[in-house]
Amino acid sequence: MDNETGLPPEPTHLDIKELLTRLQQSEARLEMVVSSTKLGTWDYKPLTGELLWSKECREIYGLEPGVRVDFDLFINQLHPEDKDRVVGLIQQAMDPGSDGKYDMTCRIIRFDDGSERWVRSQGKVSFNLLGQVDFFIGTVLDITENRLAGEKSARLSAIIDSSEDAIVSKTTEGIVTTWNNSAQRTFGYTSEEMIGQSILKLIPPDRQEEETMILTKLRKGERVEHFETVRVTKYDQKINVSLSISPIKDAQGNIIGLSKIARDITEKKQEELRKNDFIAMVSHELKTPLTSIRSYIQVLLAKSKNEEDAFKTNALTRADAQAKKMTSMIHDFLSLARLEEGKIRITKAAFELHDLIEEIASDAQFLTSSHNIKLADCKGIRINADRDKIGQVLINLLSNAIKYSPKGGTITMGCTQTGDNLKIYVSDEGVGISTADQKRLFDKFYRVKDEKIRTISGFGIGLYLVAEILRYHDTEIKVESTADVGSTFYFMMKCS
Repeated sequence: MDNETGLPPEPTHLDIKELLTRLQQSEARLEMVVSSTKLGTWDYKPLTGELLWSKECREIYGLEPGVRVDFDLFINQLHPEDKDRVVGLIQQAMDPGSDGKYDMTCRIIRFDDGSERWVRSQGKVSFNLLGQVDFFIGTVLDITENRLAGEKSARLSAIIDSSEDAIVSKTTEGIVTTWNNSAQRTFGYTSEEMIGQSILKLIPPDRQEEETMILTKLRKGERVEHFETVRVTKYDQKINVSLSISPIKDAQGNIIGLSKIARDITEKKQEELRKNDFIAMVSHELKTPLTSIRSYIQVLLAKSKNEEDAFKTNALTRADAQAKKMTSMIHDFLSLARLEEGKIRITKAAFELHDLIEEIASDAQFLTSSHNIKLADCKGIRINADRDKIGQVLINLLSNAIKYSPKGGTITMGCTQTGDNLKIYVSDEGVGISTADQKRLFDKFYRVKDEKIRTISGFGIGLYLVAEILRYHDTEIKVESTADVGSTFYFMMKCS
């Protein structure tokens, strides 16, 4: 302080210069912040009618620099449905009896392209001593993207809540993060009881390893679709479910969680069980008379051969082949029933593959006169598998090749060996299979919808059984096909 007057010393020229520099720096920082947030600012003086918009504010409204702005211009760009409400809020903020604060969300129509945008505008009114509005300043921000994202999220949330399927989100460690209403109806647990808990809570002890398998696939970015399994409810009731699970990724493609849809298929499974019981019962009833028919045919066939009656021999040979075909179909039905009941048994032993292929090809040749069944050399190759079950696989593949090659042609059955790996295949020159049908070809009761084969009979269980039998042998059936060129079905095994 000044020693004589007790007042602060007068600011020097250097102090003023420093203050101005600091002020300019503050303004520059403020301008940078405003620019980076794309926050528009405005300044309105009702007494003079002057309205000023910042560069960012003009960009939000799509207004070119240099165009004079006034209150009427602003009002005219409001969405017609929001105009009266916004004007009312402005008048309310400028009422001396109010706190002078202004905060509203509305739609505007851009000047340049006429597009509709959502904005949030906030402001504060300053009153003079006479209670008049001295000035009215504020900010405006384009919130269209956030608004649309919110609406999309709300619609998605409504869909999830109204879905008949249980929809659950979880972390990559299997911890539940969301739980919809249907999940509560399906499993009995409320969202409060499940969120934050491990999904293992729903998995029976004998199926816990499934979660490891599922998580491993999903962490790789793969989907799990229509995986049928068993889960347990809050009340210790086991239910059959079909699971479809997908990874949830962030904007950078990183997996941040998992989304699961679970459908209760208990009733469907019970219906299938009843159907399989019926199929098994009918198949058993047909098996006995059919065995007798084949016995009589074989006796007559032996007698006709002794009598050297060519016509009878040919007719009975064909009848025996058809009876054998029917026996094979019944065998498929019984296998399906055992498979669904979990009673299928695989008895592995080493055997000569060539002998089995030759036997099947010989029997199949009696079923067709328009196809040439060719064997690729598999002599000397032995595999360790269930001979009857692998025979059933090859019979079904060969029968399909005959059925779906209506114009005849060559069918090749054989194998190729690379080291210890063996590729066993059946190849035809038939109608081929579309890429879309290939995805569902091995589903139970699925039949290809193609005008060229609409008259070909079938039940859609042959290839399903092929896939299941091979699954029990730790391998899988695959197909390569081209429309009107043909198909090759194959699977891999190890040489014995």
